[in-house]
Amino acid sequence: MPGGGSRRYRDPIALHNEDGAMRHFLSGLFGKLTEEGAGRLPAALIDAAIERAVDGTDRRLRALGKYRKRLRVPVTKAVQHVIQLIDELPPAVEISPGHYGTDRRLRAVFVSADHLNDTLTRFWTVRDYLSGAVRPLPDDIFGLLTMTQREHSVLGMELDGEMLKRDVLQTAVSFGNHQYLAPAATERRTRRELKRRAFDFLVRRAQEQMLATKTGRGDLVRQRHLLRARLEALHSGQSRHASVEDIMGQPGSGAAALEAEIAAIDAELGRYGKMELGLEESLRRMEDILAQPETWLTARPLQLNLDYRGIKLNGEEPGSTEPVEMTELSSAKGTRRIVLLGRIPRVRFPQQTDVIRRGQAYLG
Repeated sequence: MPGGGSRRYRDPIALHNEDGAMRHFLSGLFGKLTEEGAGRLPAALIDAAIERAVDGTDRRLRALGKYRKRLRVPVTKAVQHVIQLIDELPPAVEISPGHYGTDRRLRAVFVSADHLNDTLTRFWTVRDYLSGAVRPLPDDIFGLLTMTQREHSVLGMELDGEMLKRDVLQTAVSFGNHQYLAPAATERRTRRELKRRAFDFLVRRAQEQMLATKTGRGDLVRQRHLLRARLEALHSGQSRHASVEDIMGQPGSGAAALEAEIAAIDAELGRYGKMELGLEESLRRMEDILAQPETWLTARPLQLNLDYRGIKLNGEEPGSTEPVEMTELSSAKGTRRIVLLGRIPRVRFPQQTDVIRRGQAYLG
């Protein structure tokens, strides 16, 4: 899922800073879908999404008169996927130190109420949002809390009947790298922004696949050029590194091995095609990515049974309770994030003076 904890996130394919009108158009339509349901997708939304995908990958595709028709089905699948993925996130939970003791999800992902409060001070996305928000400021800042989950083995104690066992190998679960994405005045607006970001994520995957193909082809061309130059040098006897066998062309010579390598590269280049990624191939790769959005971005319910120390329980041990339910987002690249739709009361968000005061106290 794209985003970040830095104060000014810059999208690598310039979708955010070069096409603001298209972005707001997409966001507006996603917002209507949130209210009206995604059973029927407006043609205007799919048209806007197609143009956004082309802008983010290969603008040359507009030279193909059929690009809209070819992309309509895969883009529709991608849009439907992100709408369902975001709509199925559970309702927002209050994220504040005062709510820490009453919500088991907060107790699972933060060590303490103080840890939660310290984490809030590092949410520059919220601070930037409030600095630019239209007055009067909203009472709550909705957004998506994301974090990484870590597991490590520890030695602890556990009860076996009435016997206390020591040095028992246990699994401790902790969460880190907390971030707060898509802050907005309402939950609906946050979900709308998350849908746009999820669609952009799929577009970036298509762009990466195109670049990887072009880079791989370029590497092969350069390797073939070097091998061909070496082979010509061997045949002319001008290579300083040529052996007698190479120059005389005897069986088992280096020239034969080079020719075999060049032939293998030629076969691989035949699979790639021309050096410049052709429009048809570029369009086909975008179709492949967007037609299988669940391959590149998925969400699944996550249930964790933890005790008060963050030790994973099997559900039958003493202290086991109902599992904590959250959501895990994962990408085809192996990135995994635990997410929780949140609501931060503005009065509970640390002010800038509070942050400075805490920093001065820490520094002495």
